[in-house]
Formats: sequence, structure tokens, C-alpha cells
Amino acid sequence: MKAFFAKITAFFLAVLAFFGLSPKTPAQPETPAETDGYAIVETGVQFYFAANATTGYSWAQTQQGDSVALEKEYYAAPKTEPPMAGQGGTQFYVFRAVKPGTTTITFTYQRPWETDPPITTYVAVVVVADDLSVTVSSFEMQ
Repeated sequence: MKAFFAKITAFFLAVLAFFGLSPKTPAQPETPAETDGYAIVETGVQFYFAANATTGYSWAQTQQGDSVALEKEYYAAPKTEPPMAGQGGTQFYVFRAVKPGTTTITFTYQRPWETDPPITTYVAVVVVADDLSVTVSSFEMQ
């Protein structure tokens, strides 16, 4: 019986962390995400995507190039009164400029356990100048 309760407790802690209820997650999104997009921020660039973790779908990213590094990634659910189960939120990725060059970042939205192709894919081309300023030369849905 103890093992059963230990598994249930671990499951609920994982769910809380997954939905962004950990203390390290900002309470409110830094940028509203009514549509998918990006914003240049002090350290580099922030990408944000509409997401609904309750469906099992999540965003994942891969990158080619090393001019930027992933600084943080988090999910933020909107604050509503009363709280609403099942509502969507925003997935954030913040990249820090580390050296001049070009990096291509691919974002995919899919259920990690399924082998079906992603339902949405974005490809961003990020250019870091010699002074470590950042521009996004391309941001397109594939």
C-alpha cells in the first residue's frame, strides 16, 4: 500500500512541475502569446508558443549551430478566477547570445510518445552579430 501512495504522490508532483507550478516558474508570462512569435530580449531572444499541456501535446526544440544557448524554458498557464482546468497556456524558450554566428532552431508541437509527425513546426534562423546583438532573420511555420 505504501508503494501505491508513493507512486501517486510522485505522479502529482510531476504533474505540478509539468504545469508550471514549481517555484522557479514566473507567475505571469513575460510576453502575451495570442499568436506564436518571438521577441528580442536583453540577453538574446525569446520565443513563445500557444500550448495546452492538458492535451499531452508539448513543444520541443532542437538547434543547429552554437551562437545561442537555451537559457530557460517554461510553461505558464494564465491566471484566472476561478482557476480553470484544461485551459491552454504559453510555452516560452529564452535563448542567450553566446558568440557571433547563425543558429537554426526548430520547434515542434507533438505528443512525445507518438510517432506521428508533429502537428506544427516552426523554424527560426537566429543571427548573432559581433557585439552579441541578436536578430531573427527568419521565423516560419513549416
